[in-house]
Amino acid sequence: MNFKTTLIALLCPLFMFSQNMSEKKREKIEIQKVAFITTQLDLTTEEAQVFWPVYNEFSDAMLEIYNQRKDNNKEYKKNIDDLSDGEIEKIVSSNFDLIQKELDIKKKYHLKFKKILSIRKVAHLYHAEKEFKRELLQRIKRGKENHKKRK
Repeated sequence: MNFKTTLIALLCPLFMFSQNMSEKKREKIEIQKVAFITTQLDLTTEEAQVFWPVYNEFSDAMLEIYNQRKDNNKEYKKNIDDLSDGEIEKIVSSNFDLIQKELDIKKKYHLKFKKILSIRKVAHLYHAEKEFKRELLQRIKRGKENHKKRK
């Protein structure tokens, strides 16, 4: 995995699930994501009916891990200089555990996706997710640039 892909994968949830982002915007992004992935995978009606409930479970599980990591890092980010080495080690170790849980979820759902879709479509799914995140980040960047120009 290259650096840009890793950076996008790590930063996208920050944008998508930011507390400042209204629920309406999040829903709009999710609708766009569903449409984008459906188009990219060229899902049949039958595939879509089976795929989306499983994908939604996957997304919920990944969101839960993301929220746990965010909570785990709150104190660390605010008061790193005030924490003992033991406390820092506990946070870092907990993050590694959460990263492992994330990997376990991805492997579990990879097997589920392969039961629903061909391996080619599963590969297209992973590519489509990355492409959607990349496009979303570009839109956010353009929006910020346009906002700065208007000031």
